[in-house]
Amino acid sequence: MSRSDMTDDELAAWKARKDAGRAQAHAAEMQIALLLRDNPEGIDGFRIFCARMNPYSIRNCMRIYGQNPDAAHVQPRFFWGGYGRQVEPDAAVWIIAPKVERKFTKEVENKQTGQVEEVEDGYKIWPVEDVFPAQATAPKNAPCPFCDTPEGERCPESCPVMQPQAGVPPTREDVAEALAAVLKQVGGFDPSALSGLGQDPMQDSYGDPYETPGVRWETIAVTKGAAKWRKPGTRRYRFIHSVDLDRPGVRYTIAGLGVIWISPYELRSDSGGDAPVTIQYGDDVTADRHWDSRYHHAGPHAPIINAIKFAGTSIVYPHDENWRWFAPHREGHGTVPEKTAEQMGQIVRQLLDHYRGLVEYDAIEEAGFKRRADRRAREAEHEVARLSEREQELAQQRADAERCAAEHRHQAANPAEL
Repeated sequence: MSRSDMTDDELAAWKARKDAGRAQAHAAEMQIALLLRDNPEGIDGFRIFCARMNPYSIRNCMRIYGQNPDAAHVQPRFFWGGYGRQVEPDAAVWIIAPKVERKFTKEVENKQTGQVEEVEDGYKIWPVEDVFPAQATAPKNAPCPFCDTPEGERCPESCPVMQPQAGVPPTREDVAEALAAVLKQVGGFDPSALSGLGQDPMQDSYGDPYETPGVRWETIAVTKGAAKWRKPGTRRYRFIHSVDLDRPGVRYTIAGLGVIWISPYELRSDSGGDAPVTIQYGDDVTADRHWDSRYHHAGPHAPIINAIKFAGTSIVYPHDENWRWFAPHREGHGTVPEKTAEQMGQIVRQLLDHYRGLVEYDAIEEAGFKRRADRRAREAEHEVARLSEREQELAQQRADAERCAAEHRHQAANPAEL
């Protein structure tokens, strides 16, 4: 609901909640700044927390830590909605958003001349926003694609969504500068306190920072067609990947979209040329095969675009520039409409670039070659067994024919025996 649609009471309650959130954010920031000033040995630990909170600023990390020191992954409400998750409203953590500056022209009366003149005016604000830790979210409308937790239930700590993000920590000097800005009204912060902390454990011998361990999220973007009088829109998705050499293939779990598998095509010829890959929409189908071969079952966590659920597989040649005939199947009968297929094509092309750039790519290709070699060996063994059975049948038929011929020759030579 926009503020223009609110009643006076709703607007007053909204403003009161924002004011309370701003006060809570400032109090938490001051609390952590004073704590780090009095205990500078805790600065390095706070830097690790900041790395996990990427891309939030150091001061917002103070506000988050002061309100929820156990937070591992924090995002706004609309962000979690894009992940297909719902939030607990009472678990909000308040931060101060970047400055918003607006300029406009207004008409005012010149008191000296009495004429109406146009003057430029503007304002600057630092909006207060509420964000939510992952622990206060749960899958919505479907199981979690990352850990299969049922809808409405809290994911375990092992779920990637619940784990800290990988990131680069700020320097000690950056933290000291932020502390000085927060504490400038109460004595400031003495940067000489950093000299007693010893060697920085988060920098190498060249002074470059180490990346803290955590989940590394990648991003893909999809450009959607422009509506009337509007520019084309861009939707960004975050994803993680996991490599399965037994399959072999790579499982791409895309927040707010679903699961896509990319694997070496099992029936490729290995005789040179462009090597095709198999794109599977969703995890493996567990339902029984439909009596109609044209019907496509959608696997668990199958991707959904424009309310259309994808199903089955597509065979794609990564280096082929012509995607005109890319026509993935939808759940049930038929193919996906052209515009939706084009959007999926954008996603697949970006994932293919990521797939071919993996350090495990050669191992995946080798595992795929071994799998195809095993299949061809089984096919050859089956052919050997078939031909052996056929040879036995032909040998029996030949023996029967020779016996029959011998009988007929005997009868021809001895007609009196008939």
